[in-house]
Amino acid sequence: AGGRHSQPTTMASKITKNVSTRLFKYVAKIDVTFNPFDKRTTSAREFLNRTSAKRFIQANSKLAITPHVVSTADPPRVELEFVDGSKKEFDSQGYFASEMLEEVHNHAIQIEYKYEMEGKSVDD
Repeated sequence: AGGRHSQPTTMASKITKNVSTRLFKYVAKIDVTFNPFDKRTTSAREFLNRTSAKRFIQANSKLAITPHVVSTADPPRVELEFVDGSKKEFDSQGYFASEMLEEVHNHAIQIEYKYEMEGKSVDD
């Protein structure tokens, strides 16, 4: 669902680097599966590069990022697990890296709001 043909949102332009870094505290695990020789993997590799940035690792030392390099013809996949146990999965060939990041930010904002309403802190 979603991808390049989904309705555009303006959320990406409102997310600053600092907010993006803070929101990544809500991401527990990232698995990126791709065949490096497959042209469809561009956005998966770009997503992996962006989320492996030092600022995300420093903001969330518990974040587990695992690249899975395969030699199969399966489409590239990006799978995320969040601190509340919820998950997001992308068949990344249908998305730009920025679109996947935007969905991650939007989901993390929902978790952050839920945590605030319940008096929880992601840092606990």
